[in-house]
Amino acid sequence: MVGKSTIDPDSIGDGRVENEGMRRRFAAQAIIDKLLRQQGAHPRRTRLARFLGRSPLGGNALGWYRGAQGELAVGALLAQLPPEWAVFHGLPVGVNGWDIDHVVVGPCGVVTINTKQHRGLPVRVAGEAVTVGDRAVPYLEHAAFEGERIDTLLRAYLGFTVPIHPVLAFVGPKGVVHDGPTNAVTVLDAADLVSWLTALPRVLAPLERFEVIALLDNPASWAETVPVGAGEGLMERFTVLDNQMRSARLQRLVLAPLEVVVGLGVFAYLAANLGIALVGAFPGAGR
Repeated sequence: MVGKSTIDPDSIGDGRVENEGMRRRFAAQAIIDKLLRQQGAHPRRTRLARFLGRSPLGGNALGWYRGAQGELAVGALLAQLPPEWAVFHGLPVGVNGWDIDHVVVGPCGVVTINTKQHRGLPVRVAGEAVTVGDRAVPYLEHAAFEGERIDTLLRAYLGFTVPIHPVLAFVGPKGVVHDGPTNAVTVLDAADLVSWLTALPRVLAPLERFEVIALLDNPASWAETVPVGAGEGLMERFTVLDNQMRSARLQRLVLAPLEVVVGLGVFAYLAANLGIALVGAFPGAGR
């Protein structure tokens, strides 16, 4: 049951509400937690694997890693919003661990943001269909569902109507092209997200906005029990993993032309017997 949250009237003047609950969660916190849990069960790379630039990721972790990169990128963009905006990350919607990547509350109402990273691939939107490259994806349905869940929550506990704007934001696409009729879900390049948000009509009064923020910030508003804390140590561990990924990528770039000339066997011998690594530019790269 959601309890009544207290709002300091003195905070109305500058448009801000202090972080008390769910707002403490950082961008990509949930997906990074899942990624690191899986990595904990994955064996470390051998010296040969590190020398050859093999990925440190195990199993199907690459999708989670790229997802975390995308959410972090969008989180950094949302941090540029003026103080009158409140930003939430990883709010659970109570369906098999599903969470909403980002939820933003501002003068325009509430914006739910589903983030996807498909760098270098073209995105085409045609009515109810979205394709990334040549592949059809169900992202519009997911984004619409998230907007509906937030709308249901607000209608249950608030005595006024709040506009809901579901968004599908792509990180690093090779353009986003719209064909045909528009959809209830706004699809855009994440690079345009902040300018799009700040251009939306202002419809919520400050007290209404603060009531929305207080409701979303209250952990009791959510069906699933999630950590309210700021995920101490998660970001540091992800940074180590990210550095390992960058180092492995550089190692492969260095080895690729040499491998063609002298053959893989020479490099395997050096790695196994001499422990030579050509690239060590990133802290934590040796794991």
